[in-house]
Amino acid sequence: MNENIENMCKELKREFRSEYGMGNNLFIDAVDLMGWYDDDDNFDETMLDELKIYYLDNTIVIKRYDRDDWEIEDEDYLRFVDFEKIGKILSIVMKHLGRIELI
Repeated sequence: MNENIENMCKELKREFRSEYGMGNNLFIDAVDLMGWYDDDDNFDETMLDELKIYYLDNTIVIKRYDRDDWEIEDEDYLRFVDFEKIGKILSIVMKHLGRIELI
């Protein structure tokens, strides 16, 4: 895993440990332009192409449209009660993704 993705996962673990616990109800998958996942040695965060956030029964996908243009979509219907937590997750994710100098 690369530095920014690793720091993002650490912060998510820290923020959601007591209530949901990263690895319990919150999972992250990052994929680069070459198809390598974040847990692979060949993964390069500067070539990040897609980030999937699995939270409870929700899947949020952040996809690269162009170098600096991204789209966010949900693969499931979001429950209103989950918006606050999903917003916090996205805030942490976007803070760390913003630090990556993308190719």
